[in-house]
Amino acid sequence: MKNNRFGQAKVLDTSELDLVIKYLKTRNQKVVAATLRNTGARVGEVVQLRWRDIGKDQILFPASITKRKLKSREVFISDKFHSFLIDWSRYWTIYKGRKPLPEDFVFYGRKEGTHQTTRSFMDALDKATERAKIIKFSSHGFRRSALTSANEKGISLKTLQAISGHK
Repeated sequence: MKNNRFGQAKVLDTSELDLVIKYLKTRNQKVVAATLRNTGARVGEVVQLRWRDIGKDQILFPASITKRKLKSREVFISDKFHSFLIDWSRYWTIYKGRKPLPEDFVFYGRKEGTHQTTRSFMDALDKATERAKIIKFSSHGFRRSALTSANEKGISLKTLQAISGHK
């Protein structure tokens, strides 16, 4: 169990992850959480994604936004999740009053040209987990839950290392 940045993040099952996402207040936060859940990425990587990084079959995490900025990585996504992101782009267009440009952040911040901060997402996540009555769950729990689920489905260690960016 992770406590004050020490220990391991809690792993949740599908129904618990659904509940946490349900209790997030904004659509922006819900889509960040869904992206964390579907990619196994870190929250700092997800909030910095730009529309140019979203492909039909994969999401590119450029080296410039990854931990230690060592190497870019691609995470393959399902057709269902790609459709979910397309729906998000339609909402983004309505909210912003224009279609997203490739250089725009997928998860907009409060000020024009900024992205949602990790701190604002984690604060919202803390409130959502409190309402869901799930204790000791952090944003890193999405990563551990996604990778644990993939491992349980028989995904190879080499593939899990590529998804997570670990050697």
